[in-house]
Amino acid sequence: MGGKLYNLPRMPRADYLEREGELRRFLDLWLGGRYRIPRFYGDKPDFGDMDVLVESRPDWGKLRLELMRELNITEFKTAGHVFSVVYRGLQTDFFSVPQRYLESTYIFMSFNDLGNLLGRMVRRFDLKYGEHGLSYVYRREGGHYKADLELTEDFRRICAFLGLDYGEWEMGFDSLEALFEWTISSPYFSVAPYLDDLSGSLERRMKDRPTIQKFISWLEQKGVSQRPHFEERKGYLPLVIATFPEARLEQQIALERKKEAQAWDFANKFSGNLVMRLLPELKGKALGEFIVALKASVPHFQNFVLETEQDALEWYILEFSRANAG
Repeated sequence: MGGKLYNLPRMPRADYLEREGELRRFLDLWLGGRYRIPRFYGDKPDFGDMDVLVESRPDWGKLRLELMRELNITEFKTAGHVFSVVYRGLQTDFFSVPQRYLESTYIFMSFNDLGNLLGRMVRRFDLKYGEHGLSYVYRREGGHYKADLELTEDFRRICAFLGLDYGEWEMGFDSLEALFEWTISSPYFSVAPYLDDLSGSLERRMKDRPTIQKFISWLEQKGVSQRPHFEERKGYLPLVIATFPEARLEQQIALERKKEAQAWDFANKFSGNLVMRLLPELKGKALGEFIVALKASVPHFQNFVLETEQDALEWYILEFSRANAG
C-alpha cells in the first residue's frame, strides 16, 4: 500500500531484513508455505513497507487476532482484503489472496513496479497483466463493457511471449537499473507511453510510484529511443490464440459475443423507457423501485425477457403493476 498509511519513516535495509526474517520464521510455523513476500532488487537501500500475501481461508479473521497477539501488534487497520499493521516500526500489509492466484500475485508484486511496466507493454496486444496473470481484454462495441479472459498464470510463458529472459528474472536483479535494462530488452518495449504522453493514468501513477518516475528519468538519461512499429491491436489476436491454445480464447470470445447479442436483444425488448411508456405515472425514485421489484419478481429475468413475446412481456409489466398497486 505504499507504506504511507501510518506516516512512518522509510526503514533502512538492514533493519527491514531483520524484521522480514523474524516474520518469515513466524509465518513458516503459522502458515507453512501458504504465504509469499514479494522479492526486491538487490541493492534496494530502504523500504516503506512489507507486503505479505496470505492464502485466503475462512478463519483469516480469527488468525489475524492471533497474529496480533503473538507479535505484540497494537496498531492495525483493515481496508477490503488488506490488513495493515505496524510491526516493530514497519508498516506491514497482509493481502488475502485466493489460493489459485497466490503465486501469480507474488510474481506481479515482486521487484517494485515491474508488474506495472509489463502491464503497459502488453496493452499493445489488447492484453492485461496483473495479479491473475495474463488476460485478453474483450471489449464490446461502444466500449462500455469489457471482460478479462484469462490466458495463463505461467510467468515463464509470459516472458517468452514478450521476448524476455525468464532465467534472468528468476535469478533476480542486482539493482533498479538492471531491472530497467531487462524490461527494455523486450522487442515490444516502446518509449512512447512514457516519453510522449504523461497525461491520464500514468501521470497519476507517477505521483504515487517513485519507481515509475525513476524509470522515465532513466529512459531520458540513457537516451533510450526504441519505438517498434506495431500493427493494429486486433491484428495480434491470431498470435495470442496460437501462443496460448489451452486458454481456448476463440471459444471464450464466442461466448462473450453471444452474451453481447443477448444484451442487445434484452435492451431492445426491455428498458426504463418501456416502463415509462406503459406506466407514465411512475417517475424518479418510484420508477427505479418498480423496476428493481419487477426484475426480482422472476428468476433469471433476462432469460424471461428474451424468451417472452413483446406483447406478453408488456402485459406482464402491467399486471405486475396492478397486483402491487397501493
